Amino acid sequence: MNIIKYRKFWLIFSVLMVAVSILVIFLFRLPLGIDFTGGTLIEFKPKDKMETQQIREQVKTIGEKSVQVQQSGENQFIVRSSVSSNEDSKKFEQEIKNKFQGSEIVRRENIGTLVSANTTRRAIYGLLIASVLIIMYLAYAFRQVPRSVSSWTFGTIAILTLLHDLSATFAIYCFIGKALGYELDSNVLVAALTILGFSVHDTIVVFDRIRENIIKRPQMSFSRNANSSINQTFARSLNTSLTAILVLVSMLILGGSTIKPFILMLTLGIAIGTYSSIFIAAPSLVLWFEYKNKDSKNVKI
Repeated sequence: MNIIKYRKFWLIFSVLMVAVSILVIFLFRLPLGIDFTGGTLIEFKPKDKMETQQIREQVKTIGEKSVQVQQSGENQFIVRSSVSSNEDSKKFEQEIKNKFQGSEIVRRENIGTLVSANTTRRAIYGLLIASVLIIMYLAYAFRQVPRSVSSWTFGTIAILTLLHDLSATFAIYCFIGKALGYELDSNVLVAALTILGFSVHDTIVVFDRIRENIIKRPQMSFSRNANSSINQTFARSLNTSLTAILVLVSMLILGGSTIKPFILMLTLGIAIGTYSSIFIAAPSLVLWFEYKNKDSKNVKI
């Protein structure tokens, strides 16, 4: 399997995928959860069998603005409101109880605007710090590669690959989530951070084999070493990812509705991360190497 031979095609395809993903994210953007915006969440089970549309119509009569209704299980619903103060939150909960007499309150959450602002800020900081640490770690881990290949290049390519993974994953999640009534909350953020770790792990496996091969076989060109490394790690990467995906799919089918957005995000991320580590990371590394050494006569490209 000669993946490196079509490296330009894979790079162009990945750039187009990122561009389309950004467009999809804006077109199908999901509402932010109360973790990021602040507000009140009440999950309850009505005494009588009701449909989502009936709940929406009843909730509208309460008079609160920015109220969202989502079915979370068998005759079980989640109602989200923008009210964030403790007093308004308790009042909203009481109105729900009065409107749906005999209903069982399963869960209640109230997050103030200050807490939600801190959550948003920490989410951004977390992603940035994780990216910087990944670059620094890879630069250190690959410090023994030949001088013709910069160790910092491995970290930079890995981060660019992660940007592809996250954008594509978010795009598909937004597309599916729009139809299912999902939102972007802290669970989705946790899934995104998990995807960062899983994807970079898969990429490191390929990069590490490339490092070993260019040290063991310096007489072979960089592109041939990279292609051999992909073929040597292909089965391992595929089997590891498929094992995880099969477990996640079973949880997606059999698990509770509250964890399905998290599981969906994670499943998409692992699948896309496996693809990128094989078809994007190594080909991008070869293209970068060729660009940096195009004028060198002593380096085999």
